[in-house]
Amino acid sequence: MTTGTTSGIAPAMPAMKATKYRWAVPSILLGIGTISYFDRLNVSVLIADLVFLKSMGIDGDAVKMGLLMTVFTVGYGVSSFLFSSLGDKYGPRKMIIGAIILWAISMFAGPIAGTFAILLTTRALLGIGEGLHWPMQAKYVSNWFPPNEQGRANGIWLLGPKLGPALSVPVFAFIVSHWGWQATFYFLGVASLALVAVIWLFAPDTPEESKWVNKAELDHIISGRGQLQPADAEKKASFASSLKLVIGDPDFWILTVYYCCQCAIFWGLLTWLPSYLKVARGFSWAAMGSYTAMTWISAAVMVLVVGAWSDKVGRRSPFQIVAMLGYGCGILFSSQVPDNTMAAVAIVVAGALGSGFGMATTWSLVGKIVPQEAVSTGSGLLNGVSVGVGALTPTIIGYLISVTGHYTGGLMSMVAFAAVGLVCAVMLTIRKY
Repeated sequence: MTTGTTSGIAPAMPAMKATKYRWAVPSILLGIGTISYFDRLNVSVLIADLVFLKSMGIDGDAVKMGLLMTVFTVGYGVSSFLFSSLGDKYGPRKMIIGAIILWAISMFAGPIAGTFAILLTTRALLGIGEGLHWPMQAKYVSNWFPPNEQGRANGIWLLGPKLGPALSVPVFAFIVSHWGWQATFYFLGVASLALVAVIWLFAPDTPEESKWVNKAELDHIISGRGQLQPADAEKKASFASSLKLVIGDPDFWILTVYYCCQCAIFWGLLTWLPSYLKVARGFSWAAMGSYTAMTWISAAVMVLVVGAWSDKVGRRSPFQIVAMLGYGCGILFSSQVPDNTMAAVAIVVAGALGSGFGMATTWSLVGKIVPQEAVSTGSGLLNGVSVGVGALTPTIIGYLISVTGHYTGGLMSMVAFAAVGLVCAVMLTIRKY
């Protein structure tokens, strides 16, 4: 007799459903990036607090106010360049943990700074830590995602530079009004230390090391990656060999000049936007906080949209053209229009288009232009040079405000950076990126 089953043939096993743990990694990076922007932005809010300015002896000195951010960004740029290759050699997790510990030390030291010089030292230490952290995020995305998903992955963690400014201003305004400026530093020190446990437990260097990634997901990542595997790349990487792979590529340098302009504008707005809205445009603390939050929240939304959109299109540089047009036209209009509300709205639009269209696409291009085994080094060089240029912007703006007595000259310096960035974006578009 026969039965309804075929003798000797095992039934086909259902295909294993792939886990999606890789998407948790940029989400963790988002949390770290958000707190990192809280750390660096507290002085941008505090320069609008008279008690803080008098405590540091810089009341009425716009140059010294700008220097607080410039010293941070100098340390950030140097660290990003010098130490970025450590991520290729030792993996990004250890490097980010070391970076966070430096942040926490600088935050706990801030409230006990009795002089402006000591406060500058803590800002330099913060810059060194955050400069080490930033390239590691690009290394994580390169390790964990195939190229056709990197736009979305970069878009997630790059929400941090938008959510940080959006949330920090109202949070700091509340803390300062209730407990004083010193409390902002203690809050950030504790929050920074809490991140160490999160990344150690839940964000290994590669998906191969993760107990939450099953074989189906790992196969998906590796098959799409189609390049050197991270474990092999890290064995071969050295600073000299990685740097050699990067510096001979003209496309990398076009992207670097573009990102220099992006950083210059971004850091200029990050440092001076609260003061511009409150002092130059006469908004209240509440209104200043609202417009600042709107600027970065709208940018955060655009980062997610553009990240997914650019993955679908398969091109990045046309979005960078929109970014520079948005920055340039929005800031120019804000500098010239007499109506305060229209000026604030123009800045909101400029921030949404400039940051939203420019950030995620730039970091996705890093993964496309730079070889897998040199991603940390290439990211560090790009970030170090660009932030080095961006470091000058807050002080330049402060100097122009001091000399002219108003904010127009500082705003126009950012418009000039947008024009140069636009040229670079057009060049990359012509080269089919």
